[in-house]
Amino acid sequence: MMLFVNARLVDPATGLDEPGALRIADGEIAEMGGHLTTKEHEQVIDVKGAVLAPALIDLRCAADPGSTGVQGVKAAAHAAAAGGIATLCLAPDSGDGLYRPEDFNTVNAAASNSPVRLHAAAMAVNSRNGVTEIGLNLRAGAVLVGDGGAPIADSRLARNVLAYAGGFDAWVSLRPEDPGLSRDTVATESDLAMRLGLPARPALSEAIAIRRNTALVNLTGARLILDRVTTSAGIEAALEARSNGLEIAVTTPISHLIFNTIDTGGLDARFRLDPPLRSEEDRLALIEALARGRIDAVVSDHRACLDESKARPFPEAAPGSATLEALLPALNTLAQDSGLSLAEALKPVTCGPADILGLDQGQLTEGAPADLVIFDPDAPVVYGRGKMQCTSMSAFKGRRLLGRRLITVVRGAIVHQMEN
Repeated sequence: MMLFVNARLVDPATGLDEPGALRIADGEIAEMGGHLTTKEHEQVIDVKGAVLAPALIDLRCAADPGSTGVQGVKAAAHAAAAGGIATLCLAPDSGDGLYRPEDFNTVNAAASNSPVRLHAAAMAVNSRNGVTEIGLNLRAGAVLVGDGGAPIADSRLARNVLAYAGGFDAWVSLRPEDPGLSRDTVATESDLAMRLGLPARPALSEAIAIRRNTALVNLTGARLILDRVTTSAGIEAALEARSNGLEIAVTTPISHLIFNTIDTGGLDARFRLDPPLRSEEDRLALIEALARGRIDAVVSDHRACLDESKARPFPEAAPGSATLEALLPALNTLAQDSGLSLAEALKPVTCGPADILGLDQGQLTEGAPADLVIFDPDAPVVYGRGKMQCTSMSAFKGRRLLGRRLITVVRGAIVHQMEN
């Protein structure tokens, strides 16, 4: 048994934010209260007023199940543990892509030795532009299916994917991007992109794709995750679809809540992302949507890129950023800067994604899994300074944030503890 005392208990599922103590036993939250009496042979940890909240759940991380290097699942899992993330969902395009049931054998093997809970999404479309064996992949362990970030251009194929997955009541994650408008682009259409000579896509590309995909949801009755919505027009199109009673979830990347297209002005490859960074108006619209509960999950969208793949001219650099260890402090900083409560800021990385996947974790409730994070919300940190589990290039490098992660607990065991 383990008892955390002098904690600030924050539960986004209920809005709880008050001082108290929490006891864990047999991998579960056993008891919570303002004051709990110590039991014999119990480990007592005084967190000295730090926040104790559900550990984070990340619905999108690209990591190679077959690699033992910086881009591998093991490296991502340890970075997640250091970042206060207890549940990590691998993107369908992880590694060479998760297309077949046997591709999940490697994921399941990695999960058995992982400090955090590992899940994975399956590719919905194979290399021959046919629908994958969605039912077999779900049986093998896939928690959802998706396009891997490359939008499905053929509407008939997209319909078939949604209809097939809908027969299993499975979520389908589609990146809302019009293929014709987004192909071979590296930036958002703007005066800055034009001056820099960067191939650019209009922000409207998202809204066009959302309207097509949600029309297909209306036709098939499927459940759709709009994967990484990043524009004001995209948010409005998603709200319009929801108002028609469609079962639609919206995710957004943490990077697009913090940075905007101006950050690409120096042509620093750290900011070469896909989807590209958007306007400040779009960023503020995402924050407003987050405050109003219109974003169901904020994702790390972590993709560790090799240094040589970033050491190229901006248009040729590999898209992606290491973000697992930035997710918690970035959201905490956003809460303090934008007036969001801490519970509101943490909801899309705790009970929000838990509700999508039907998980028991993501809440502070007696009997719930003891997946917890303890952190000091007021401690300033500079991302990249000090010991980092992931040293790959990150858009957050050098960024001043608030929130020092102290302890991560998964299944009732401490999997990461910050050194004093």
